[in-house]
Amino acid sequence: PMLAMYKAGSFDEALDKAEALVELGGFGHTSVLYTDQVKSRDRIEKFGERMKTGRTIVNMPASQGAIGDIYNFKLPPSLTLGCGSWGGNSISENVGVKHLINIKSVAERRENMLWFRVPEKIYFKFGCTAEALRELKTMGKKRAFVVTDRALYKMGFLNPIVKTLEKNGMAIKIFSDVEPDPTLEVARKGAEEMNSFKPDTIIAVGGGSPMDAAKIMWIMYEHPEVRFEDLAMRFMDIRK
Repeated sequence: PMLAMYKAGSFDEALDKAEALVELGGFGHTSVLYTDQVKSRDRIEKFGERMKTGRTIVNMPASQGAIGDIYNFKLPPSLTLGCGSWGGNSISENVGVKHLINIKSVAERRENMLWFRVPEKIYFKFGCTAEALRELKTMGKKRAFVVTDRALYKMGFLNPIVKTLEKNGMAIKIFSDVEPDPTLEVARKGAEEMNSFKPDTIIAVGGGSPMDAAKIMWIMYEHPEVRFEDLAMRFMDIRK
């Protein structure tokens, strides 16, 4: 066999070279670090985080250490070693008896709780918008921030809304820069305008894009400490 040796000026440089070699040789199999296990725990941790291998072994030869039992008792004894999705395998550990067992799962039907949350008041039918807006006056609202898209604004769909709000004696600010599938940048821009205008009412006019954008702006306006990215969830929670 032929072994290659690479020199490095520092441990971080050695990590970079080792990471590149794993990539060139093939992700997923085994990486080895020789170091002082007592004094260099930080190096072991950094090496384990950087190497994309199913096995990271310390102070033992790769071929004998990776198969388990001879140099360590952490890895199950096996001559078939998985490389995980990095290496195109279905598993990333040492293949053993458990991987050869067919396990059946019987699942009975169970459904999640359903929960439907709606606003306190919903106005519908022809002509309801003006009535709903007039009620803002009885609620003591003074400043309305209207969110819409350019098309609806240019076609004059906001004119009746603006007239009703003006009759209520309310100050009005229109944000019409919402695009189809609005980005967070659009929402941040709208939130900045909200911060300068200080509305006590937010009105979204249009389809899903203006409404979604207005909701995000609302969160950023009332809770500036919240990062929108942190609100994302992998699975839907119906109560959020």
